[in-house]
Amino acid sequence: MKTGVVTFHSAHNYGATLQAWALQKALAKLGATPCIVNYHPQVIDRLYTVPRLNTWAKRTQYLKKKEVRKRRRKLKTKYTKYQKFLREHFVFAGDYTTYEELAANPPGLDCYIAGSDQVWNPDHTGGYDPAYLLEFAPEGSRRISYAASIGRERFPAQYRQNFGEALKKFDAVSVREDSAVGAVAEVTGQEPEVVLDPTLLLLQEEYEEIKVPAKRAERYILVYMMETNRRLIQLADNISIATGLPVIQRKPGKIFRNELESFYTHTPGEFLGEVEKAEYVITNSFHGTVFSIIYGRPFLSMLHSRTGSRTVDLLRVLGLENHILYEARDFKDMKQFRIENPKELERRVEELRAHSLRFLLGALGKEEA
Repeated sequence: MKTGVVTFHSAHNYGATLQAWALQKALAKLGATPCIVNYHPQVIDRLYTVPRLNTWAKRTQYLKKKEVRKRRRKLKTKYTKYQKFLREHFVFAGDYTTYEELAANPPGLDCYIAGSDQVWNPDHTGGYDPAYLLEFAPEGSRRISYAASIGRERFPAQYRQNFGEALKKFDAVSVREDSAVGAVAEVTGQEPEVVLDPTLLLLQEEYEEIKVPAKRAERYILVYMMETNRRLIQLADNISIATGLPVIQRKPGKIFRNELESFYTHTPGEFLGEVEKAEYVITNSFHGTVFSIIYGRPFLSMLHSRTGSRTVDLLRVLGLENHILYEARDFKDMKQFRIENPKELERRVEELRAHSLRFLLGALGKEEA
């Protein structure tokens, strides 16, 4: 079955890229012939392209000219490496920058999947985008959502009817968070399945295909901070001082007192290598949390102000609530980093993975192996 995924694959964001890659690989394991529908609208692309120097300078007026040029060089390096990674590790169908192009000439596939990531969040898609609701899919093809996310508890009122009408045409609907169940049920009259983020459908060893081993000899704390949080920075500085370990982090400029390096220009594969070798991980990223679990690294999750609920949902279902920091003062001691019962965690993840794969098999119209 030729199956195309519509998601935020072109975002230069480790979580977005890795969830798309993982779903592509999981589909292949289930016997499908997967590809990524190469839909990359400007609302996504413009966040990651390298601006002209004068435009970049206006955006970063608080920086000195020398630092502006330095950061733009880093951005250019990151962009070039990231685009190369996408070309090498994804199977693409078509090349579309507008919905009109996609609707006029969709790839001829048997099945289309929307998700994962916040593909149903109008804040990220520039309003209601029919592409992520598979409205372009030809008559007779299957329409599925896998671990789609809304990023909120309800669909915005002005788009509720659009979502409802589109979702009622799907053959199978699943979401990533418990908080999205009510929103989908409200517009369709049926509750969707809750399934794992695609990154958790794969075993650690399956990421060896793209992982680049970390080359540094030093021990370090990895800080993966999506949303800048001064309390997280202070906490990481304090833990760095207490342990004597330097910090590596993903932002382009120096942030921490004892900072070894920024991994801002890393590809997703290089990022995995850094997580694997980290002594400790401190993050407010959902996928920073996920890959700490996959690689069995001691971690703390200080929640993102807007998207922290998905991290809470995941850690609660896995029995890892002790790793959540709602505030920096919730940190008690270094034992909080430790994964106490890795065997039980492995069993629980496998149980949820099996459920999610059963959903995907059924949605594809396949019998369970």
